Amino acid sequence: MKVIRTILFILNVLLALGLVATTLGAMLPPSRSVLPSLAAYGYLPLLAANVLAMLLWLLMRRWAWLLSAAAIALRWSMLGFFFQVGGTSKAPSAEEHPYAVSLLTYNVHQFQGVDNCPEQSDSNAREFIGLVGRYQPDVLCLQEYAAPKTLALTDSLTLMGYNHYYGAHTSRTGTPYGTVVFSRLPITYVTCLDSEKLLVELHKEGQRFRVCCVHMDSYRFDASDREEIERMRHGEVQESSRRMLGKVKETILSHEEEWTQRIKPVVTESSLPIVLAGDLNDIPGSWLYRQITNEMEDSFCKKGRGMSITYNGGFPEFRIDMVFHGEGFNTLGYKRIKSDMSDHYPVLAYLELAI
Repeated sequence: MKVIRTILFILNVLLALGLVATTLGAMLPPSRSVLPSLAAYGYLPLLAANVLAMLLWLLMRRWAWLLSAAAIALRWSMLGFFFQVGGTSKAPSAEEHPYAVSLLTYNVHQFQGVDNCPEQSDSNAREFIGLVGRYQPDVLCLQEYAAPKTLALTDSLTLMGYNHYYGAHTSRTGTPYGTVVFSRLPITYVTCLDSEKLLVELHKEGQRFRVCCVHMDSYRFDASDREEIERMRHGEVQESSRRMLGKVKETILSHEEEWTQRIKPVVTESSLPIVLAGDLNDIPGSWLYRQITNEMEDSFCKKGRGMSITYNGGFPEFRIDMVFHGEGFNTLGYKRIKSDMSDHYPVLAYLELAI
C-alpha cells in the first residue's frame, strides 16, 4: 500500500506542476519557446485530473490533497476563459439601448458543412440566409466566405439590407470572398491589413467605431492529420505526429507575427472604439489570447454562458471564434448558435457604444 501511495503522490506532483505550468503558455512569446504555448490546450484535462486527485487523497485522509488544491487555486481564474455562468443571449431593446450594435462572426467554410461537401453549399447558404433573417445582426464578419455558384448569396444579403460590404479579396465580377464584412450600417473607411484581415469604419446614430475582422493562420490539418489525432486519442502515437507538431509550431509562430505586426498597432492606436472579431485559430489562455485581453475585453467572459465551443470539425473542440472590444464598448449579450452549415459555429455578440 505504501508503494502505491508513493506512486500516486509522484503522479499527483506531476499533475499539479502541469496545471501550474499552463501559466507559462500565456507568458512566454512563442518565438522564445513554442512548447509552453501548447500548455493552454491541457488546462481543462489537467484541472479535472487535479480535482480527482484531490478527492482521492481526501477519501484516503492524506494531506497530499493540498498539492492539487494549491495548483487549482493558483489557476482557478483561468476557468472563466473556458466556462461562464449567468450570462445572457437576449437581444437588447432598441428603445433602451439606441446605441446597441449586434455583430455576428462566422467562419462559414464556404458553406461546405462539417464533412467538407461542396454539394451542400447551396442548401447551407440558404440556411445561412434564414439564420441572418432570424437574428438580423447589424454587422456580419465572415471568414472563408464564397458564394455558391448557383445561389447569388451576396445579392440576397444586399436585398436583406446589407448594402455595405467589403472583402479582403474580390472576384472579377466584384463578388467579395475570403474574409468579408457585410453591414447594414454605413461603412466609410476600409483597409486590408493582409489577405485575411479587414478593418472597416462604421457609423451608428452619428457615432463612429471600427471593426477588425480577422482570420488567423490555421493549423492546416488535413484528413490524415485528423485520423492521427483520433489514433492519439486512443493511445496510438505514430511517426506522423512529428509532422503535426511541425504544423502547430509554424502556426503558433505565425500568430505572434500576425498580432505584433498587423493587429496590435490597429487595436492600440485606434482613436475610435474598436471591435476585434473572427476566427483566431487559437484558444483561451494562450499567449495570443493574453495579448488581446491585455488590450480588450472578451465578450464571452462578460455575458457568455456554458463553454461556447465554436469549432465544429471534430476533436479537439475549443472556443476559437471570438468577439473582443476595446474601451468605448460594453457587452450586452452573447450567443453561440449551433449549426452544421460549417465546421464552425456562429457567434453573435450584442455590444453597446458607451456614449
